[in-house]
Amino acid sequence: MEFFSDFFKKIEDLIDNKLNQFESKLAEMYKPEGKEIMTRVETAEYFGVSLGTLNNWSKSGILVPIDFGGRVYYTRNEIQTKLGLAS
Repeated sequence: MEFFSDFFKKIEDLIDNKLNQFESKLAEMYKPEGKEIMTRVETAEYFGVSLGTLNNWSKSGILVPIDFGGRVYYTRNEIQTKLGLAS
């Protein structure tokens, strides 16, 4: 049984590693166009709101999140556009 738990742990570590590599590449793809991606926490701090408010904005379509691997991101370009519309 220990063999299987070690085997599955190695697979899980490999998948996590590859996912992190892909996320890094995804972030690099957005940077040249000024579309740097931000996490939920970074976005909430940027707006000065709670994560609950940010979630409500996403559900209502005010901000459109990028869902990837069970994680949520926003593009800085979209955030700046939304701020421009609000002012």
